[in-house]
Amino acid sequence: MKMKKLCFYGALTVWLIGLTFIGRAQAAPVDTKMFSASGIQVDVTAANAAAAREQAMQEGQKKALMVVMERITPSYVIEQLPELVPDDILNFVQDISVLNEKTSSVRYMATLEVRFNPDAVRELLRQNGLPYVRTSGKPLLILPIYRRSASASPVLWEENNPWLRAWVNRNVESYMVPLFVPMGELSDLQTVSVDRILRGDLPAAQDLAKRYEAEGILIVELVRNGQTFTVKGRAMDEMTASEIPNFTFSVPLTKDTATTFARAVKKVVEHLESVWKSEQMVQFNEAASLVALVPVADLSQWQKIKERLDRIPIISSYDLQAARAGVMQLTIFFAENIDRLQKEMNKRMLTLTVLPSGVFKLGTTDQVMYRPFGSTADQNGENAMMSAAEERGASY
Repeated sequence: MKMKKLCFYGALTVWLIGLTFIGRAQAAPVDTKMFSASGIQVDVTAANAAAAREQAMQEGQKKALMVVMERITPSYVIEQLPELVPDDILNFVQDISVLNEKTSSVRYMATLEVRFNPDAVRELLRQNGLPYVRTSGKPLLILPIYRRSASASPVLWEENNPWLRAWVNRNVESYMVPLFVPMGELSDLQTVSVDRILRGDLPAAQDLAKRYEAEGILIVELVRNGQTFTVKGRAMDEMTASEIPNFTFSVPLTKDTATTFARAVKKVVEHLESVWKSEQMVQFNEAASLVALVPVADLSQWQKIKERLDRIPIISSYDLQAARAGVMQLTIFFAENIDRLQKEMNKRMLTLTVLPSGVFKLGTTDQVMYRPFGSTADQNGENAMMSAAEERGASY
């Protein structure tokens, strides 16, 4: 057994030392959808068609950049957002898609989708001293569970689940929190049942999430109570639960249930975007850094630590400085202050403590975040959590 441990630590040390040549690790990959603007309408009349098109493209790119910057910054800085001249905006554009293009001898009309370089946009905001959301959330699998009444049995895959259909047919975009909805195919039914979901069968739900390339799982249950519908949201996996608090709200019945369900879907999407935006807002003015020792028992533990570090919004990057059997030494670069860094780590089941030498120690803590719907703790805490989330989102 001792020889086996020595072999492992030797392999771990070689692997970790190899990482030192990779350079600085950038935390949290960016979803480019967050840095794109679609549905940009342009309609310009000029001396000729070519001039009209050129002017329309310039105006469209400027409008699209403002859409992206307003999306990822708080509302109180909108008046401070930089306005760039067309030639400068070109340096930020990654590519453009043109739809519904119409021209005449002097007029140009089209609908544009403009995708921007995320690093360039973030650097522009940083240089102007403005806070912003640096990264998008991880892709979530939405599980829309429906009850026709409080006493009715829950349904998910059944054909009579209008809540699932509303999610599949939704027309509201989610830019900062990518969302996926199962189609209810036979393979979905065979993977997990509604009863297993509500019991908290995470492995079965994760198998379904993998099929849709989602990294987190969010149960969104809708219950009809006469002329009112109650929506409850709860994450199944611990990492999603650490980033998206439980929520609940009511939606009144409108002229028809299809419209009501569509509004409920929109409200959920807007809530998720608002929570992500308020929780992930960071002001990258001057970067701070600290040295942390990280005890690592095996490669899987390091992978878990790395995944959690990558989810922390205020960490811009980290360097692996040294490695020996069972211990790594990281330099972590972050924004704002250590207090927030520790809070953000705690949310993601990491601990950051100071050793007598002044060096920090980075560790992990595991806890079960999931509670089935209907539990006493769930009922007592839900409204307070929703109110807190709405208060955080109200200023953005």
